[in-house]
Order: sequence, then C-alpha cells, then structure tokens
Amino acid sequence: MCTVLQAAGLSAAEESTYLSLVRQGSAPLPQLADRIGLTAAGTRRAVAGLQRKGLVHRTPPPQERVVPVPPDLAVEQLVRRRMEELERTREAALRLADEAEHLVSSRSTEELIEIVSGRAAVGRAFDRVQRTARKEMRVLTAPPYAKGTGVNRTQLDREAAGVSYRAVYDANALADPDMAAAAATHLRAGEQARLVETLPTKLAIADRELALLPLAYATAAHDAALLVHPCGLLDALIALFETIWAVATPLALGDDDQPTADNGLTAADRQLLSLLVAGLTDEAAAARLGVSRRTVVRRVQHLMELTHSRSRLQLGWQARERGWL
Repeated sequence: MCTVLQAAGLSAAEESTYLSLVRQGSAPLPQLADRIGLTAAGTRRAVAGLQRKGLVHRTPPPQERVVPVPPDLAVEQLVRRRMEELERTREAALRLADEAEHLVSSRSTEELIEIVSGRAAVGRAFDRVQRTARKEMRVLTAPPYAKGTGVNRTQLDREAAGVSYRAVYDANALADPDMAAAAATHLRAGEQARLVETLPTKLAIADRELALLPLAYATAAHDAALLVHPCGLLDALIALFETIWAVATPLALGDDDQPTADNGLTAADRQLLSLLVAGLTDEAAAARLGVSRRTVVRRVQHLMELTHSRSRLQLGWQARERGWL
C-alpha cells in the first residue's frame, strides 16, 4: 500500500494520515494529529492535500471529522488521474523534443559551445553568465581558487535585482579564509548555500540559458573554460547540479558569523537512523531510545522533510550519502 500511494503522488505526511484513517477510522483533526505524531498545522496541510486528491472528506461542524474514502475507490481514481497527467506530460515532452531538435539541428557546434581562453577572458565569461540570469544562478564552488578570490560583487548586484543564487561549496572552501569570508557575505545577502565533502568540478549556470565550466579540472582551469548554450550538455549540467544539491548539507551563519554546516541533526537523531537502518521497528527503536513511538514517528518525519525523502528507504540512502551514519 505504501509504495502504491507514494507512486500515486502522495507525500509521506499524506500517506501516513490516510493510512491512519483507513486503519483506525475517522477522527477530528486534533485526535488525528495526536495519532500520526504531526503538528496541528502539519496535519491540516496533509488533510487539505488528501482532500484535493479525493482521498478524504470532512463532515460539517460543529462535530467536524475527517473521513477516509474507501481505498478501492480512492486509489483507483488517484492512479487514473495520475496516469492521465503523465500521458499529457509525455505528449508535451514529445512536442517539445521535436521543437528542440529542430532548433538545435539548425545551430552549429560552434554556436552551442564556446571555448574561452585566458584568465581575464574566463573572468569576463563568469560575469557574462551571471548577467544572463533573470531568475536563478546555480554555482558549484571548488578548488583550485583564483588568487585573491573574494566577494562576488556581480552576485550582490544580481541578487539586488531579484536573481536568486544557490551555491554548493566544496568542504575545502571553508578552510580557505578568503573563501569563508566571501561565503559569509554571500549568505548575509540571501544566498542559499550547501556543503559537500568533494565537488567534481566548478560550475556556473544561468537559468536554463548558459553555463560555464572549466576545460580542465586543474590549476589551469582558471585559464580555459567552456561556455555552454542550450543543448543536451546544458541539460546534463543542470541535472548534475540538482543531484549534488539534493545530497548536500545546508550552510548557515553560526554564532561567530562564519559559515557552518547546519544539518539539523542531534545525537539522538543519528542513533535513531542507525537503529532504523539496522531494521528495528518504530516500537523497538522507541524502546531502545527510551521514548514514545509517537516521538520516533515525529523525528522520522522531520528527517524525511529535511532530506526531501519520500520513503524511509530513500531516507536511509540520503543519510548514508550525507555521512550521517
């Protein structure tokens, strides 16, 4: 049942809410929140989502209750709607692919990929990429760093103009005083930042329009780079960034006003993850930790939201990738 519901588009909170209603019967919102270990606001959001998907309905006040639609009716309807949405998406993707193929085929390789040579030219190209962005810049920041690396003034200007920045830093960045100070300035200006142990390359992407990456991942990377226009390679670079972003640890300013990894984990969370990965049930993990089952469910829900996981299996994978185990 869990796999079916997740595949049909339910969030983890919506799934646990619906399963509780099916297995334990209808309930008022406060009682339902207590059952599933969510906050009142979280329960209201889950119920609202289930209502939109046609899985529950609510009785009139004053004795308002949340009532589940029988699974054989609700899930069939949900799956059918999901399949129709996917079919429309597939048809749109095919039309878009035809258009893209026509556009790309009419452009030469020289128009899709430019080689930039010389340190000054690479610096100008980075500035060009940032000024191309109208909505968002995605940046991977990794060594080797250019001499005198400091605050990105163009970034501050673009952020003031409404362009958002998401940046992932290599762990070595925080060991470099100039880079750490620059990162702190960028965070104060509104940059969303994350940290990973090692990055595979430097990278800067403006919306879905233009990307810049080194021609070689070495000291000479400052002296030669590639500018990539819309094509399959740009799509792959965007996917690379999003994959790294998903497993990276958030960065925030600490009490000393310096960038600090903020994974939101406690020692108890790490112990709980270890127990769950080892195969213990919620009840067994709760007994081992000396807490209630509801506390375990609530902490697991928090960790799933923190890692954007849609299942406990995915949470375990994310925890291992982030070095939490």
